[in-house]
Amino acid sequence: MDRRQFLQMLGLVSGAAALSSCGSEKGQEELVSLLVPAEDGIIPGTETWRPSTCCECPAHCGLLTRIRESRPVKLEGNPQHPVNRGGLCLRGQASLWRLYHPQRLQTPLKRQADGRLQAISWTQALTDIAEALQLSRQQGRKNSWLAGRTSGTLDTLIEEFCDSLDIERLAEFEPFSHAALRQSYDRLFDQPDLPRYRIEQADLLITIGADLLETFLSPIDYTNQASALTANKERHWTHLEPHYSLTGANADNRLVLKPGSEGALLLWLLQTLTSQNRYQGRWPQTLQKLFPSQDLAATSAATGLSTQQLKELASRFAQSKKPLLIVGGTATGHRNGQSVALLGALLQWLTSLPWGGLDFSAPENYSRVGSLLDLNELSQQLAADRVGVLFVSRCNPVRHSPTTLEIKKALGKATLKVGLADLADDTTDQMDLVLPLAHSLETWGDTEPRRGVIGLLQPIASPQIQSLSEGDLLLKLLQQATGKAPAADWETYLQNQWQKRFSRPQLGQLMEDGFLVETRQQPSIRLNQARATKALQNLQSQAPLLLPAAVIAPSIRSFDGRSHNLELLSEIPDPLTTISYGSWIAVAPQTADRLRLRDGGELQLKTAAWQSTQPVRIQPGQATEVLTLPMDSLPNPAAGIDPDTGEALRYLENLQVKNTGKLHRLTILAGSPSQQGRGLIPKPIHRQQKHDQEKHGPRASFYPEPQYENYRWAMAIDLQRCVGCSACVASCYIENNVPVVGASDHLAGREMSWLRIEPFYDEQGRVDFLPMLCQHCDYAPCEAVCPVYAAYHNPEGLNVQVYNRCVGTRYCSNNCPYKVRRFNWWQHKATPPLDRLRNPDLPVRTKGMMEKCTFCLQRIRIAKDRAKDKNRLVQDGEVTTACAQSCPTGAIVFGNLLDKESHIYRLTHSKRAYRVLADLGTEPAVHYLRPE
Repeated sequence: MDRRQFLQMLGLVSGAAALSSCGSEKGQEELVSLLVPAEDGIIPGTETWRPSTCCECPAHCGLLTRIRESRPVKLEGNPQHPVNRGGLCLRGQASLWRLYHPQRLQTPLKRQADGRLQAISWTQALTDIAEALQLSRQQGRKNSWLAGRTSGTLDTLIEEFCDSLDIERLAEFEPFSHAALRQSYDRLFDQPDLPRYRIEQADLLITIGADLLETFLSPIDYTNQASALTANKERHWTHLEPHYSLTGANADNRLVLKPGSEGALLLWLLQTLTSQNRYQGRWPQTLQKLFPSQDLAATSAATGLSTQQLKELASRFAQSKKPLLIVGGTATGHRNGQSVALLGALLQWLTSLPWGGLDFSAPENYSRVGSLLDLNELSQQLAADRVGVLFVSRCNPVRHSPTTLEIKKALGKATLKVGLADLADDTTDQMDLVLPLAHSLETWGDTEPRRGVIGLLQPIASPQIQSLSEGDLLLKLLQQATGKAPAADWETYLQNQWQKRFSRPQLGQLMEDGFLVETRQQPSIRLNQARATKALQNLQSQAPLLLPAAVIAPSIRSFDGRSHNLELLSEIPDPLTTISYGSWIAVAPQTADRLRLRDGGELQLKTAAWQSTQPVRIQPGQATEVLTLPMDSLPNPAAGIDPDTGEALRYLENLQVKNTGKLHRLTILAGSPSQQGRGLIPKPIHRQQKHDQEKHGPRASFYPEPQYENYRWAMAIDLQRCVGCSACVASCYIENNVPVVGASDHLAGREMSWLRIEPFYDEQGRVDFLPMLCQHCDYAPCEAVCPVYAAYHNPEGLNVQVYNRCVGTRYCSNNCPYKVRRFNWWQHKATPPLDRLRNPDLPVRTKGMMEKCTFCLQRIRIAKDRAKDKNRLVQDGEVTTACAQSCPTGAIVFGNLLDKESHIYRLTHSKRAYRVLADLGTEPAVHYLRPE
């Protein structure tokens, strides 16, 4: 026996011995139950879902919260909720970052004589407030309560709290109060409310300034409705604006008009339509006499629209059976804003109200929201030493008020300033006492974003810090100051109020579904001619704004700036400019040429009392001499207040602009803004150039066609429905533990996102969005070049990555034509408690590893395990990816391509279906549906 035979025999004997030791003669065994019963029914390793409500913006969308080991790890939209119908925006996804934010206020803080904040106990904080309230009353000063938009039972408790302690409850503060619209509806229809616009029932939608898809009232609701409208080619949507927004990018027709000229356009439309037989009988002649004459040529000169565009717009109105006009946003945020709102409401009364396009039965709940005039009055009261104790809760007036109000200076006159917040901001920096508020996922509560639509808040996460819900804080303060409170705690108070308002079945529905809808009747809307005549008496043809002008626009990523401290939102690029971190000014190519600017060039903006310097991003489709400033990068705008409505002015006109000659590096994550004829998003011109995959012959290969037994997972993305909102990107980050790397790595080209939204512009400035992720190709170029077989093709068609096998050669990234693989340059460690946000169903990748989209393989495994328990295959709709689940328009569909009855099978065999770079022969599993 030689040495080789000896070793073979030794291995055989050792293996047999090892296998024999694994045998068991015990037969069937019983599983031992948990020694410690699961808390709240939560079993380790098993996910549970509980309903709640998102409080990241005033829309208050319905949530389903995924819980693992008592930790919320993912938020999804509630499919049954009437506000968002299952969709959830990127800000809603990032709300979990607020829950686990490392810089959350941990304990009550008191400002010392040297200006520092020092931690104190809740007992001391409540005692100090009670003593200050008593001292203020003795001095004859009034105490005041200022809060952000409030609804539900908390609104009732605040009212009771203020009445009991003789505190003046001020009008609520919201940066976007929509005061001009609310006052217009009140003056014309005696309805001081904001209706819900029934876009889904309209056959013509005209929007002027209202950014439906980003920030206007309820963006997810209107995104869902608008997407359904554009998918129907028998209906039409025209959007008019001076700057470039996501709403304009997705409208069927986008018209660029001069800022401040919206009133001239509406006036001409009113005069044109009322001269037609269809509307003559409805229009009061007494109002017609109040309007200044506005002919076609004058309207064209004022708005910058051609006469042909104006005629086409009027023609569409005249021919439409159900026209719907929506005016708002930046269109009412300038010195002509009140006229725009009034004329828009009149045109709605003439064309949209007769068929029910405006729903006042469930209006947006803004009844307690004031305007900047109310904040100005508070500033004057403070300056006059008339305010003792001032409470500021859930709002940031120091950041969001114009510099002309001087609210920061006036706050110093209050005896005691008490701030209630979860994160430090510009306003808490001026407070004497800062009280930490619980996150909406840590407390009981309810909201009523629309009248009759009640959303549930419930404690899903256990508090990890010494914070209190606002309800508990008010009850404790009442007990401290008066010796009695209406309830022992906030939960008890809620239960008492719910039992008064809801029946037992209603309360059960609220607990189970997370929301409740009360039936309300549509009020009779009539034009109050007397009030309308008075409101329109001073209406004059108003000149457009003086150019150059800058519009201060809210951001899809941080709204009015309230979410700017959530780093995940900075990591995700702006959909139109693809800039992630930092601030910028968007300018038109013509303006950039005149000023000899390029991307990153520094531009100085200057008015008589204000100046700012920002780097430039050249934005195709922007109006000439109009600049766009994201609101989250420009606190304390110097634009001022409308003296009539109190609306914040969002325009800076007659600017002095200067190229400083300096150059900044922008964190631009996109490649080329042009398709360069590659047919990535096929248009008619590309089909003429034979870029479609059906124009190419069958692929010749030396390898056999892949065969799949039960599953071939695939994805379809409808580009007609995709609006570029980036909700899918945020959802992917949180679901798959994708690290947030920061601005420095972005500047080095080291972003980690598995999914990106690529905007492609044409010569006219029109944009199309292409979501790009791993294509899971049948013939994946990345697999063939991996030297250690870390990238391989699994039996279900997925291009998967074995993380602990990867040695980081990056050959796969170099060979991927779609550029969707990401390399970990560093060991990314989450700052506690952000590490509690990690999804335990998949590993965290380490330094030197390559990663990419997995089609949410962890979700597939869970679905297969559940189907296996039932002795069947996964059925259509039982598993979906995180990006598809969060998409507000349903543009992304995931499923098994081998199931010929599935939705994914029908979409991939649609006449609109194509695959990106299909001529390379990679056979991607991601199918796109070309826009029509």
